[in-house]
Amino acid sequence: MSKNARAYISDRFVLELDGQYVGTLQTVEGGALKSAGVVEDKIGKEATVLRYPARPQFDDVTIQVGMSMAPRFWKWIAASFNYDAERRDGSIVALDFDNNERWRRNFYGALISEVGFPALDGAAKEPAYMTVKFAVERMEVQKASGKHPAEQEAKEEWNKQRLWLPSNFSFKIDKFSGGKKLPNAKIDAFTVKQNIITVPIGRELIPRKEPGRVEFPQLQVTVLERDAQPWLAWYKRFVRDGEHVPGEETNGHIEYLKRDTSTPLLILDIYNLGILEVSPLKHDSKQSQIQKIRVSMYCERMELKPGPGTVG
Repeated sequence: MSKNARAYISDRFVLELDGQYVGTLQTVEGGALKSAGVVEDKIGKEATVLRYPARPQFDDVTIQVGMSMAPRFWKWIAASFNYDAERRDGSIVALDFDNNERWRRNFYGALISEVGFPALDGAAKEPAYMTVKFAVERMEVQKASGKHPAEQEAKEEWNKQRLWLPSNFSFKIDKFSGGKKLPNAKIDAFTVKQNIITVPIGRELIPRKEPGRVEFPQLQVTVLERDAQPWLAWYKRFVRDGEHVPGEETNGHIEYLKRDTSTPLLILDIYNLGILEVSPLKHDSKQSQIQKIRVSMYCERMELKPGPGTVG
């Protein structure tokens, strides 16, 4: 390293997919090439066990994003949710205060492996971000090259990514909300996972990766006890009375809204919801608190759609 090389600060990180800018990132980690473990080789009666590194592979890359990413990014995730996983090539670029590239890491054959949705709470006041993890078949560092056009491609997008609050959302259940937003509902954080299968091929040093089954999570929703009656009636029919038939399942919808609370940034449609449990939260006589209940539900699939408030 040259003695004249100076340290620098990068607080702007850009994601590109197939050569196109799709938004800024809050955090980036992973992507290191490392051995998958240690292989032990025991030979005959010899006491010594030979050890050597197993086939190397790249770690998954984990990023945190706001809800204002470009539609191209959300469509990549949506394809995985629909069992139609798409491989993408792209780059993660670090910029300095003058939008000069400081480093660029190119990845190839990326597949979505996890999407973590933040908790939603009408009382929240701090910004929240979505966590996305993707597996890569190959990753390499490329020499940085001059100015990056991100600022021109999406003016003020740096700040847009920080504007979404977890209190700006709409939650609906088709069965008994009549298409109206359920008031005072709180939704715990949840994660959609796609299994990634590692496939060693002949003498290839680095294994290939293939998409596996998608695992959709259970939803944990907290509502006021005064609003519990529809949930209790549904639970009675579906679980206690054993009427768990397709007609008793329902669909749900979560909209992640801009601060004007009318323009959706992201829409998550949840299909074939079935109720599993209705339970009161802990009561404490030493604290004055509003009485609430927690509802647990399963679902069979989810669909993700970018709303009109996204960038790009």
